This record gives sequence, structure tokens and C-alpha cells, in this order.
Amino acid sequence: MTGRRYKIIVCRGPECGERLGSSLIYAAFHEGLRLRGVEERAELGWQSCFGRCRQGPNVLVRPIAPGEGRFLVAAPPMAGPGAAFYSGVTPSDALRIIDEHVISGRPIRALMKRPEDTPTR
Repeated sequence: MTGRRYKIIVCRGPECGERLGSSLIYAAFHEGLRLRGVEERAELGWQSCFGRCRQGPNVLVRPIAPGEGRFLVAAPPMAGPGAAFYSGVTPSDALRIIDEHVISGRPIRALMKRPEDTPTR
């Protein structure tokens, strides 16, 4: 188990978020953190849009920087050590992301997609 704390940010944009069930994904993360007893290891939040609607729903998981406040003034960093941008997330992916990324510190490559990996709808 890593000692890092993470911010889990679920997209709720109009195209990929609510149309594709972001509220269910958010609820699955909330319940998964509770089930695993790691609520103190992660902050759960919303993002209005990540700009990758065709790949949604999207979830950003990134380490919380030392001294970082609860609210960001600027856009959240989407890259860096320990960060992962997951696309096409379903509620059933939440526990896997919590177990492998938040608890064990191993981002899940299979859930990360590049913009060019998604066919047009």
C-alpha cells in the first residue's frame, strides 16, 4: 500500500458525463472508498469537462501534492508521476481503480486511451 493521497475527479460534462452515467460512477467510487476503508486516502470530486467527450465517461486520478488545498484555482494537472486519465469508465471499474491505483499505486494501462484510439460516433 502506498502512502500517497489521491484526487479522483469524475467528468460530469453534458456530452460524456450525465448522458453516460457519471453520477453512477461517482457513487461507485464513493461506495468503493468506503468499502475498502480508504476514504482518507482519496478526495472525490467533479470536473465539468475534460475535453474528451467521445471517450467518456472520463476519470482523472492524480496524487495530491503536499500542501495542496482542497480547491484548485487552476485546471488540475492531467499528467505527472502517479497520475492517470481513464476513459470509458464504468461503475464496475471503480473498485479496480481504487484497489490497483489508489491503494497499490499502479495505474491501469488498459483503461487509459489516447484521443486517436476512439472511433468517431
